[in-house]
Amino acid sequence: MTLAVLLSFLLSPVCDWLERHWLARVPAVVVTALVGFTVLGGATWMAVIQVSDLAPRMPEYETNLRAKLQSANAHVGATLGRITRTAQGMSENLSPVELAHAPQGTREWPYAVRIISSPASPLQVFGSMFGTVLEVLGSIAVVIVLVVFFLIRRDDLRDRFILLVGQGQMTLTTQMLEDAGTRVSRYLATAFLVNVIFGTAVGSGLYLIGVPNPILWGILATTLRFIPYIGPWLAAAMPLGLSMAISGDWVAPSLTIGLFVVLELFISNVLEPWLYGKNTGVSAVAVLLAAVFWTWLWGVVGLLLATPLTVCLLVVGKHVPQFSFLNTLLGDKPVFEPTKRIYQRLLAGDDEEATELLDEYFEHAPLVEVYDTVLIPALASAETHWRRGELEESRHKFILQTLKSMIQERGERQQELRATESSEDVKEAVADSSLGDRASLPGLCLLCLPAHGEGDELAGMMLAQIVDIRGCVVETVPATATVAASELVDYVEQRKADVICISAAPPAAVAHARRLRMRLRRRYPKLNLVVGLWNAPGDLTEAKERIGSDARTHIVATLTDAREQIRMLIEPRCKKQVQPDGEKLVMAGARK
Repeated sequence: MTLAVLLSFLLSPVCDWLERHWLARVPAVVVTALVGFTVLGGATWMAVIQVSDLAPRMPEYETNLRAKLQSANAHVGATLGRITRTAQGMSENLSPVELAHAPQGTREWPYAVRIISSPASPLQVFGSMFGTVLEVLGSIAVVIVLVVFFLIRRDDLRDRFILLVGQGQMTLTTQMLEDAGTRVSRYLATAFLVNVIFGTAVGSGLYLIGVPNPILWGILATTLRFIPYIGPWLAAAMPLGLSMAISGDWVAPSLTIGLFVVLELFISNVLEPWLYGKNTGVSAVAVLLAAVFWTWLWGVVGLLLATPLTVCLLVVGKHVPQFSFLNTLLGDKPVFEPTKRIYQRLLAGDDEEATELLDEYFEHAPLVEVYDTVLIPALASAETHWRRGELEESRHKFILQTLKSMIQERGERQQELRATESSEDVKEAVADSSLGDRASLPGLCLLCLPAHGEGDELAGMMLAQIVDIRGCVVETVPATATVAASELVDYVEQRKADVICISAAPPAAVAHARRLRMRLRRRYPKLNLVVGLWNAPGDLTEAKERIGSDARTHIVATLTDAREQIRMLIEPRCKKQVQPDGEKLVMAGARK
């Protein structure tokens, strides 16, 4: 029944195509079944003819095969002989005490026992000769009949399945059936096409090598490749043995091995990803476990059906909430979102894998998006768990240090990228300017002040990297500078900052930002302030009321919004400066 259902999935698109163009339901099913099973029967009959042609010629290859086996046996025997002589030499050098404790053999000979069975009856002989054949033919006939009736009544069967299984959720069950039908049909059709290409290439290659009956081995390779992972190598075993039997040297066996290796590498790494990628959605581990389970349950047939059946289970787990664990266990998609994946690696102390994941995200998203969606939430989680006492002090310091290293490394890459993209004149102007003495740099100044701790400083470092405005110096103040309020105020006065960005991370972001904003506003009532409440959930209306929002105080929740707000404040005031000697533009884009 399972085989009939899967064949129905494979043949159903063909039936639908015939019904849309020329034929009615029953003629379309008959034509589809006739063509499909005729192709399978023709391939089977061709394989039987090839086997019948190969069997009488096997004694001809016995001499070469025996010679190769004797050669291999002599080589193995010589190796084992050297090992045995070495072991005997070591045993002769044992001390008497060691010999006394050595295991001793016995001189008693076991009795030989032979079981003589009674002669088989004529009925048993007939059953052993024709029973298996009749069983196979009967199973094939049942499969054909079931496939025909499944295809004819597929709409009615789907309605009954929806009524029995859907429990009133018609939309959900219909989507599940469509998803399962699409995935399984696409998988079976694409796998059949890929395996036919593999079998054709194997048969052609073996024909050029000179291996007898290449059509047989091509059909066998096509069939066995439906078995995941081990199928192609099972198909290679018999042609390899035959190439050893017909050849007096090792050229034909070497070419045979090379043929299967090259074809399998090409199909697995190039052809299959190009045709359908991994659209089954099943992980490699799940495929292996499914192959073991279905083989234990149904033997070779279960091994052939392992992947399609696992795809069906995956689709059920995807659409039915009660079986969602199947989607988690069998699926190949990450179960954690990027933020949780990074944070989990940091919690586990695996900074290398966390860095690799971050680099992978940078390949598919811009810098500001990765900071907003990955690192800022990870930083907020670490700060929140540490303040709640759920995270140890040592682990908290490790996470902050790792995040700081990641941010600094990404900042260095950004500077290298900008340096390569900038013109030679700009490089000379930046090189001539003294980056060490920031107070002497021309242009406007943006200061990123941490509201309280090191986590706020890291968020400020991220903001400093994404703000790229000509004529503006961006500087991040270390968290240690916020210990004394007087030192902080004096530092802002010394730098003559035009815009201040207060960086505040959870969990006490509002309280810390409010306190620092009040101190700055008392001293600098007309200074533009941008308050970043990073990763703040929901509406910021309440936070604005608590912090105290005015015309020169702008509250944001993401780095993207902060960058846009800073540009609105800085860019209209930026002016190009000209050097007297070269009339060159000076762009102060330094980062600390």
